[in-house]
Amino acid sequence: MGPSVDLQMWAGRLCLGLVTLLCSMGYYFANVRFVPVAVGFAILAGVCYFGRLQPLETSRSVANSGRHRAL
Repeated sequence: MGPSVDLQMWAGRLCLGLVTLLCSMGYYFANVRFVPVAVGFAILAGVCYFGRLQPLETSRSVANSGRHRAL
């Protein structure tokens, strides 16, 4: 049972929204204490979006090809 793509997208967007909110609050109140929390949510959003990447395809098969023998 894998993670739901819709749930990951929703969580990523929520985290990005919190990053925007925290950065805006830090700018408004001129306070850098919001930065570590915003960075944490940015990392969490990256994790949510990174999980959606497709696995890399193998570029070539391991088989005899013409005159060259396979490994």
